[in-house]
Parts: sequence; C-alpha cells; structure tokens
Amino acid sequence: MMDASVVPGQAEPDRPARPCRAEWRHFLRALAEEVDAAAGAAGRDRLLVGVGRRMARLLPLPPVLTLDALEMEMNDALGAIGWGSVRLSLHEFDRCLVIAHGDLPRLGSAGDPPGQWLAALLEGLYQTWMGEQPWAEPALLVRRQGAQTPGLVVLRYGRG
Repeated sequence: MMDASVVPGQAEPDRPARPCRAEWRHFLRALAEEVDAAAGAAGRDRLLVGVGRRMARLLPLPPVLTLDALEMEMNDALGAIGWGSVRLSLHEFDRCLVIAHGDLPRLGSAGDPPGQWLAALLEGLYQTWMGEQPWAEPALLVRRQGAQTPGLVVLRYGRG
C-alpha cells in the first residue's frame, strides 16, 4: 500500500483541492446531481469511465518507453487542462503500477468521499492512456484502489 503523505500533487492542508472554475460551477454541480439522481452511483461511474476514455483520446500521449517519461507526459497533459498531477510507482510485490492522482477538480462536496465525484473518470482516462503505450498488455486494467482520501485518488493498473 502506498503512503499518501508523500505524493506530489496531493492537496495539502494549506492548499485545498481546487474547485471547478467559477463560470462552470453551478452548471456542473446541477449536472452531477441530475446524473446521480437518474443513474445512481454505479451508472454515474460507468458514464464517467466512458467520459475519461474520450478525454484520453482528445489528449493523446506520445508513445514512451519508461515510466518516468510516461509520468512526465501525463503531467503535461493534466497540467494543460488544470486537472492536477500524477505520480506513478511500480509495486513489484503486488505486480501492479500504482497511479496516485492529486488535485482532481471537485464539484463542491459531491462524490464519495466528498469532493471526488469525478474520480471514476480517471479509470477511463488512465486505462486509455496506458493501453495506447507500445508496451501495454490488453489484460491489464485500471481500477480505483480501496478507500480514497480527500485530494487524492489512488488507482491500480494490473490484472483484474
């Protein structure tokens, strides 16, 4: 398990996670509430995974050969849209790659835990980015890992 206290990009106590831009805040919060009411949590997550896949196709990454280079490319793409930052770490014992995403935009307290309504979107985003790399294995999946903490979404890229 990863120590969340050392993850760059994580919301710090004196620097809380950024809310969404003011001109979109009310629309997006209303949209989030309608999606949750119409689809429930599972339906919302399925929808957001698909949105994440589409976002990845709109923000393609170049093929790279190292995790350091991949992390740099991901951070450049995320930074360009103000969507936080990522830290990649290989966990040989668990045979997986841990993806720690900090400073995800939030829609007020929407989501579980509060402030992480968009977290499921990251599954689709990272699944697509990872799958497009030359060394990718089709059997590997990106899934959120365990209980999340405010300001940080931890995902696992590995076998089911």
